[in-house]
Amino acid sequence: MAEVRDVSLSLGGTPILDGVSLSVRTGEVLALVGPNGAGKSTLLGVLSGDHAPDAGSVFLGGEPLNHWSPVETAMRRAVMLQQATISFPFSVADIVAMGRAPWYGTTRADDDEHAVRAALGTADITEFRDRVFSSLSGGERARVSLARALAQEAQLLLLDEPTAALDLHHQEAVLQLTQESAGGGDAVVVVVHDLNLAAGYADRVAVLSRGRVVADGEPGEVLTAELLSEVYRHPVEVWPHPGSGAPVILPRR
Repeated sequence: MAEVRDVSLSLGGTPILDGVSLSVRTGEVLALVGPNGAGKSTLLGVLSGDHAPDAGSVFLGGEPLNHWSPVETAMRRAVMLQQATISFPFSVADIVAMGRAPWYGTTRADDDEHAVRAALGTADITEFRDRVFSSLSGGERARVSLARALAQEAQLLLLDEPTAALDLHHQEAVLQLTQESAGGGDAVVVVVHDLNLAAGYADRVAVLSRGRVVADGEPGEVLTAELLSEVYRHPVEVWPHPGSGAPVILPRR
């Protein structure tokens, strides 16, 4: 669904990505993990088209990213950013409906009302659909941003730290949603700091460190104590979950 090949990027004169190659496949949840400053969000920005790389190539739907117009790109990928700043007093429903903008003037615009209603329900925000966005808590705002991306109904879903401001219940709900989306044939890329969420829900995990992908594979293969201890510069222990067998990651204390 998307791919970066040998991508490098500097921002403000600082190298952020260095020769990164990564594929995004339909039917999979791909988690990007790594310490602060590893390049996870920047890589997501390159995949979305928000950052143009200094070197390397970016592909979307089998074509170079610049093959698509902005509207065509938005029809194919939806993005949830870490933070959303809204200066005007839009309601929650108004903001979620903005996700339908790429489909304006097409036959799929007939589905706008249903798509917005479904996204509000999936993100568990129907009860405050009429509230002004600025009145919401950080976690509630994050769920609105997620709903807007869902309403877009693109096959590639790019989520930048969607669980950062959420409580336990909604963290689990969001990651379950990514599994359901991938199970329906979508491709999902999610930046997460919680390694146990990545281990429990991702089909693939890419570990970034200092602007490079140092490991890419199934959680059980990639999330090892040796690699994580080196990348995070802190001793880590990894144990199999007694029920699922998924890795359980704990810092050594």
